Amino acid sequence: MRELIEVPPTRKRLKEIFLDRDQRQQHPAEMLNCVAHMILAIDEPEEMVMVALEYMARRLGVCRGDLGFPSPRDPIYAPVVVHYNLGTDPLRCDDATYRNHSMVFRQAWGQPGPVACDDVVSHPLLADSRDEFLAIESRSILFQRLSFAHRTVGMMCLDYTHDAHAWTDADKGFVREFTASFLGPLAGISHHWHGKTGAQADGPSRRPSLAELEAIRLAAQGLSCDEIGEALGKSRRTIENQLRNARIGLQASNRSELIRKCEVWL
Repeated sequence: MRELIEVPPTRKRLKEIFLDRDQRQQHPAEMLNCVAHMILAIDEPEEMVMVALEYMARRLGVCRGDLGFPSPRDPIYAPVVVHYNLGTDPLRCDDATYRNHSMVFRQAWGQPGPVACDDVVSHPLLADSRDEFLAIESRSILFQRLSFAHRTVGMMCLDYTHDAHAWTDADKGFVREFTASFLGPLAGISHHWHGKTGAQADGPSRRPSLAELEAIRLAAQGLSCDEIGEALGKSRRTIENQLRNARIGLQASNRSELIRKCEVWL
């Protein structure tokens, strides 16, 4: 599948690869339905990732999920997307960052399957990072490296915020199956071709994507994230992440500065 990072793939080509007869025989329909929606959003990495995190949160009942695109060498893991299961009312941690060289991250970067910490309070792998996760009220957490075409793509984390949770073999098997077969490859393709620092990016301060500009245009009219989401047919969390990533990309400190920097495109 190296062809997919050598030439930008069409959605039709992605469907031929990820939704073919073999995939339909091997994976459940609900998973493939999620994959179809991910392919539709392939040119918007944050939106595509949000589709995947929402699906995994429903499937596992976790309180939060996040995903970022660091390499194992980077000192910090800073998620680009955070999904909140509002039914569980988790603490918001949009701007949280984590030390990428702590024991648990080193373990996660070094193995293909998930690293599950049933109890944040006592798990030995969290000895040098426990305070970071307790500060965001994490009680049980799972880490999964994302890979595609023998290349590391990024990291994903899922957690429970109310009680410790025993991650079952079925839980971990589902995470590995979904990430290895679909999320790792599609996140890698999307980030490679459409990410802020991807092959088609203009640089660290590139123009926001069309979807981000739509949200910014409505924000400039004074609409809230809920109202923008309703107008565009997207969730509030998707809008929040689009505005956040546009702000980071343009180095804007707040929404007003973001709108001012985007006036030329609105």
